[in-house]
Amino acid sequence: MKSQLAAPLTEEAFLPFGTVSEMSDLSGLLSIQSAYEASGAATEPVLQLVKIESIPQPLTISRLEIHPHSAQTFLALGMAPSLVVVCKPDAEGEPDLATVRAFVARPTQVVTYNRGVLHHRLTPLKTPAVFAMTMMHSSDGDTVVYDLHEPITVSWQD
Repeated sequence: MKSQLAAPLTEEAFLPFGTVSEMSDLSGLLSIQSAYEASGAATEPVLQLVKIESIPQPLTISRLEIHPHSAQTFLALGMAPSLVVVCKPDAEGEPDLATVRAFVARPTQVVTYNRGVLHHRLTPLKTPAVFAMTMMHSSDGDTVVYDLHEPITVSWQD
């Protein structure tokens, strides 16, 4: 089993996987340019509210998902920190576990996964938690789930 220690989320460290927008010093409008980046197949904007009641601890990840047609953005509405686990696909499009990274996002950080980035489902570190999720949707579906051959155990510091 592969183990990963989550690091604090920074714009620089997350750049290969997406963007991080900071709201802590918001004094007006925050535009997230990458939130609706999509291929021509994804044409329908989606906004969902997600409530998560609990998460298992310790956290063992056995599945990752990818959205080949659209970026995906998460915003903590209840100001809960969250765990962000990502990796790049290999040459065949499968999860490349050598590239797995785990981060702890502050509640003031808006996280956008780039199109084509594998990631774990939304995981708040304090529950219950409510998040807004937005992305473009394609009529042929835009969520592909991969079962991992080797699970990943993720730990973090409170």
